[in-house]
Amino acid sequence: MIRNKASLSIDRAVMNGIQEMVFIVRVDEDGLFYEFVNQAAMDKTDLTHDSIGKTFFETQTVELAEMIHFQYTKVLTSGVPISYEDSYIDPDEKLRHSKTRLTPMFDPDGQCTHVVSIVQDITGEVEAKQVSAEALTNLETSRSYYQSLFEHHADAIFTVDLNGRITGANPMGLVVGQLPEEELYKQRVLSFVASQDQRKALINFRKATVGIYIDFRVNVLQKENKQLSVLVKCIPIKIQNRTTGFYVILKDMRELDHMVELYMESEKNFRTIAENSHDVIILINRQKEYLFISSSVEALYGIKPEHYTLHDPFDRVHVEDKRALESALNEAILTKRICKRRIRIKHKNGHWIWSELLATPVFDEVQSYTHIVIIVRDITLQKKYEAELETLAYHDPLTNLPNRRYFQESLEQALSNYHENGVRFAVMLLDVDGFKQINDRWGHETGDATIQEFGRRLKASVYEGDVVARLGGDEFTILLSNVDSENCALTIIEKIREEMKQTWAIGEMVLPVSTSIGLAMPHPQATSSSLLNEADRTMYEEKKSK
Repeated sequence: MIRNKASLSIDRAVMNGIQEMVFIVRVDEDGLFYEFVNQAAMDKTDLTHDSIGKTFFETQTVELAEMIHFQYTKVLTSGVPISYEDSYIDPDEKLRHSKTRLTPMFDPDGQCTHVVSIVQDITGEVEAKQVSAEALTNLETSRSYYQSLFEHHADAIFTVDLNGRITGANPMGLVVGQLPEEELYKQRVLSFVASQDQRKALINFRKATVGIYIDFRVNVLQKENKQLSVLVKCIPIKIQNRTTGFYVILKDMRELDHMVELYMESEKNFRTIAENSHDVIILINRQKEYLFISSSVEALYGIKPEHYTLHDPFDRVHVEDKRALESALNEAILTKRICKRRIRIKHKNGHWIWSELLATPVFDEVQSYTHIVIIVRDITLQKKYEAELETLAYHDPLTNLPNRRYFQESLEQALSNYHENGVRFAVMLLDVDGFKQINDRWGHETGDATIQEFGRRLKASVYEGDVVARLGGDEFTILLSNVDSENCALTIIEKIREEMKQTWAIGEMVLPVSTSIGLAMPHPQATSSSLLNEADRTMYEEKKSK
């Protein structure tokens, strides 16, 4: 309880030594007056020693004074302490978040003479919650895309731990496993492999655990002692660059095997099947001559089968893929294994089609290589989906600009080129001045539109090889490549400022929008963190000077 001015003087001495902001407001018939403000409060607000004895309206903006007066009035009316959360702009023009507790103090007669306000800075806590919420949203989006691909994949997929124990399966995996989920997840994946193939499967699984991934054929057990021939592929599951398990993909090979058997039994039957397949089927002998090309090649690549035979095999394969493909096919023949590759094949009209090639070498009864059966299919749509997933991982969904992850990798590459080859660059950090006020006054839709337009203008101000990325909120960064000097970077900064001065018409409103820019140049001891810290420091120095 505050009884007199002497006791308040003692309180001042104590309260100047704590980090929380402390305000003591005197209550009398003429209004509410600041009687004490500790040093922490003066450091973090615009109040000074001259504020003592003045009212809220004499020391604050009208909007802020009205809000503070409203909270103090609630305390005086109720006679009990209250707490509330708020935000404010500190002297460095940085947005801060606070939690305030107002406590009324009474004299012996029960008259409220003062209100003590203790304000705790919770900026770190609020920002952490915002970052967590944004990360959770991005994680849920990525998880939804992954789940869709996993659930609807035509092949059986199991997730297994490093001991080979099954921890999950997609719907097709449950079909192949032929067990309820609760029983399937108790099994080891090797328990479904036929006895004659268990050694092969174990060897290849052990190779996968040390980073050697080989596609291999095995038979898996089915009901009534039946066996299903599958192609097995192990894909590592990595968390923080550490392999924690595998996706084991089982591709049903019955269709392909059946085709090869039909060909061996009867070329006529094989041709009937091949000509009615949407995939392209090709047979090439050991002299690398075409034995057969299915008519579906014309529908897929625009060229008749007979025209293909006029050229060497793989003549229309992209030059960047051709050498690797020929090497993989030779390896498949030597090891008697299946070859699977993704290649680009040129269409008659000149464009390239991403295709998946599955090649199976065929040997006669004395194990001498005779020919190879190749099945080629169009995977353009699959590549599109994969590209979309990569875009989600490396781009900001609001602006479609590169995100923090993309920028960080680009910055590390630029630093490596600088340290190894002396290639100079520059880093800029930018934000939208007063963005919170835009959101608060006109709403988040206007705020989002402002962020999108801000990113568009930044992109228009730099060269094609430069990276403009959104780090989050209203914070953007730019990586300028091949910048010889600071003057070159300053020229780009002036170009950005001119772009920002143009009229900002968001919907039916014209908004006042400006930016603060920080700049950092590399030096021999520079790291990605030090450059970003330097850019952040210079940005806030500019913001303080406005």
